[in-house]
Amino acid sequence: MDEPKKRIVVLPGWRFELAVTLAAFGVLGAIVYRGTPQPAWGAVAVLAGLLLLAENTSIVLPSAANVSPGFMIVMAAIAGFGRGGGVLGAALVELVGAVGIGLVRQRRYTTVLFNCADSMLAAAAAAAVYIALGGGVRPQAFFLSVATFAVVNVGLVLVQIVLNYKERPAAVWADIRPVLPNYLVFGLLGLVVGSIYRSLGPLTLPLLVVPGAIARKAFTTFMELRDAQEATVRVFIRAIEAKDPYTAGHAERVAKYAQYMGEEMGFTPARQEHLRYAALMHDIGKLAVPGHLLNKPGRLTPEEYAIVQRHNHVCVDILTKVDFMASMVDVASDKHAHYDGDHSRTDDRAMEAYIITVADAFDAMTSTRSYRKALSMEVAFTELTEKSGSQFHPECAAALIKAIERRDEHYGLGFEVDAHEFAVAPPEAGVGSAGLGDFESSESMPA
Repeated sequence: MDEPKKRIVVLPGWRFELAVTLAAFGVLGAIVYRGTPQPAWGAVAVLAGLLLLAENTSIVLPSAANVSPGFMIVMAAIAGFGRGGGVLGAALVELVGAVGIGLVRQRRYTTVLFNCADSMLAAAAAAAVYIALGGGVRPQAFFLSVATFAVVNVGLVLVQIVLNYKERPAAVWADIRPVLPNYLVFGLLGLVVGSIYRSLGPLTLPLLVVPGAIARKAFTTFMELRDAQEATVRVFIRAIEAKDPYTAGHAERVAKYAQYMGEEMGFTPARQEHLRYAALMHDIGKLAVPGHLLNKPGRLTPEEYAIVQRHNHVCVDILTKVDFMASMVDVASDKHAHYDGDHSRTDDRAMEAYIITVADAFDAMTSTRSYRKALSMEVAFTELTEKSGSQFHPECAAALIKAIERRDEHYGLGFEVDAHEFAVAPPEAGVGSAGLGDFESSESMPA
């Protein structure tokens, strides 16, 4: 039996990838046609080989962007060749060195061409700026060359990722922005090696291997730590969902809404990540709440409500015992859950707690619970607006409404994606609000 033929993989952004490729080869043709100085071809081959190794052992970020010490090699080519072929040399080093072996095996040929073209355009532009400003070790030449490479490379990659993977530009930018300072670090190392190359020749090029290997190890360690933290959070989430299956997906939705608000409010990537983890862990105390109370159709008695309140203490106890979660205690433990109009409490942790309160309330209102069917998104928005300044922080409530409307997303009645069947059908309108429900008033209690 004949094996099925492998098809070429074409992603949605292939037209953009091909357009960039054509532009790059047009630029390369113009460089050659103008008769620019030629670099030392042996050095070009060595640098291209080193770059090929670096790019094919790069670290992949969650957004699909790559992180590698490759720019160090490119900067070494720019500084090393200088006026003696810096533009052509740097362009050719990137053109060859940016080939992704894994992408070739996956038959993603347009992406391979794009990566080479994007890198070549960035390298040629950076080299042109470096030479135009006098080259050497002049600070303005170095910094503007690095900035040029970063702008061209990141700008094109951001568009490509958005088109191919349907990621939001802000999410891709948030992933890339923290690694931008590495352009300066690797660029400086490349400048040093390139300057030594001009004095001592090709024997200095292997010096690029050591910092490249150290950098990759550092990136790998960082990603392994991040993966371990993510796995820890997932274990807790699975335990919560095993205890209360009717809230499956709740933590992820709350984290998503929280990040929407964080983005609208201009949070830094580090603060966004902290907010996301805290939002994912905000229900950890449910592990200490009896199952029959989690999904009670009616109001809780005062005794039952007291039992439920203990979950806050359990949350604190659990989070403080996990190092990277200790800073989430104030945010995830309901300590600042309800906004009372006190404008003095505007520190980071209080604001993150207010954000999670709004996210939790919105998801509770737009999800079917044991005590009530899902409300429409319009009703939920009205509730957030009317209780802004009393129960909800006004800025947080407004940010969530704006973020959802801007994305044209819909939630609540008629738009639930993981609604569950309950033993007792929830009423159209029921007790409780955003969370476990309210306790019975003394007047309604039996004598």
